[in-house]
Amino acid sequence: MVNIVDGLFDQVLSQLPPLDRAAEDPQPTGSKEPVHDALDRPPLDTADGDLTPIESIAVRDGVLDRMTGGLTLPKPSDEAKDLVGGGIRHRGFEAIAFYKSRRFIADAPYPGKWGIFYLNDALHVVAWQIQQEYPSFRDPRALAREFLRAHEHFHFQADLQTLMLEAVKGQHLYVPARRRFRGRRADFVEEALANRHAYHWAGKGANGIREFAHDFMMLQPGAYSRFLEPGRSLSAEWASIIVDGTGPVAAFRNDIAPWVTAVPADLLRRSLCPEYVIFPKRLSDWIDPACVPPPVLSIEEDDKLIKRLSGKLRHLQKSWEDTKRKLKEDKDRPGLNFKPWPKEGKGAWSVKVDAGNRAHLRNCGEGNWLAYAIGGHAEMGHG
Repeated sequence: MVNIVDGLFDQVLSQLPPLDRAAEDPQPTGSKEPVHDALDRPPLDTADGDLTPIESIAVRDGVLDRMTGGLTLPKPSDEAKDLVGGGIRHRGFEAIAFYKSRRFIADAPYPGKWGIFYLNDALHVVAWQIQQEYPSFRDPRALAREFLRAHEHFHFQADLQTLMLEAVKGQHLYVPARRRFRGRRADFVEEALANRHAYHWAGKGANGIREFAHDFMMLQPGAYSRFLEPGRSLSAEWASIIVDGTGPVAAFRNDIAPWVTAVPADLLRRSLCPEYVIFPKRLSDWIDPACVPPPVLSIEEDDKLIKRLSGKLRHLQKSWEDTKRKLKEDKDRPGLNFKPWPKEGKGAWSVKVDAGNRAHLRNCGEGNWLAYAIGGHAEMGHG
């Protein structure tokens, strides 16, 4: 049965001139990004996996919770944790869940389907991480689904908003904007707005996972980590990209920024945007194994860092020892905010020591690391 959103897309798109798919940019040499119009699709069109409506997953999890009394979730496999951690660091939310527009219903992946798609393995990893941070919560699986949904559903809202603008202007806006950002999706400010939406969801009422959400998002690249910037400014930047057809740097459209999220409430009913869970045959088909963070087996310190910790920064000694222990136990723990630091060359990484300080380490190979700098955020170049 065609719902109101399906009908709206069909009506508006039928009134627009034909979309020139031949205008797509060629595939970059060596890139794993598919040549397609959508920004939020997975890295490989050949990825495979069974598909289940999310309603069935929610019912299953609810039954399990009632049967087990909310027992501790089993730890994910090391492969799943590493792949999800690497995907988040390199591609943001879209590595583990993605929104496919109704515009591309005939395209892969899953021709004939559109909406929000979640990787089951990733849902389990995120749920397990939430349970580690909030062991008293009895519904981490539901929180993981809703957290990812809050981000992806904003893409659905942005799609509808763009459709309304297309109806007014009589031209395609959604696809051209995404073509301009092919290969640099982390520059697309819509991701900052989507993360901002998820961040605010995470702080509402009984959700109560805002600290986890903050750390989870700060791991992500580019615009994903801009979610704390003023919403009006982010909206004005998005409007300039969509309406004026500009690139990443543009004159912001402050005049129409307040209308960016002005989508009629009756179009945002949960039932109108389909949701599915993908059970991958191989998670590595969906998340590039090259993104997996290197192992952390040992951490040495250079003379400069030792001198700082025994002098001016002696108050950080205990926090630093705790950080090293946690890195070796689970480098993918979101609270560590362990991520590449390309400003200081290949193999450089940064880790959170406490609320105001970070340390930088260099990967020496085979699980061995050298910590060479420690200090406050601004001093370390983190703003």
